[in-house]
Amino acid sequence: MKYLISLILLLNFLNASMLLDSQNTCIDDFYLQNQTFYFLKSSNNTWYSSTDLEQVKTIIPNFIFDTELNKCVANPAFILGMQETEYNFLLGIVGVIFGAVFMFFTTQIFTTVGGRR
Repeated sequence: MKYLISLILLLNFLNASMLLDSQNTCIDDFYLQNQTFYFLKSSNNTWYSSTDLEQVKTIIPNFIFDTELNKCVANPAFILGMQETEYNFLLGIVGVIFGAVFMFFTTQIFTTVGGRR
């Protein structure tokens, strides 16, 4: 169970794409240098540049590039209206609850079986 939660958290942090503009352009990284806007597209991992600095205002975080649909889709935590830390906390709490229930019933079984001789 702890490996599953770790894997889910790792996948959430690795999928750090952003939505650029209203054309559903998914970018992984961007920077500004000498009044030029450089961005890395998720679809082909190629750097592009633009002198239109208004594009910087249109960047929306918490999107994931879906290779099957070939477009940016919202992060599940973003769809639920939570921040990513709240989503990860919720996943952790659910894991702890499942672990506690499993431990409770396991100890009940062992004490019941161990009591019979």
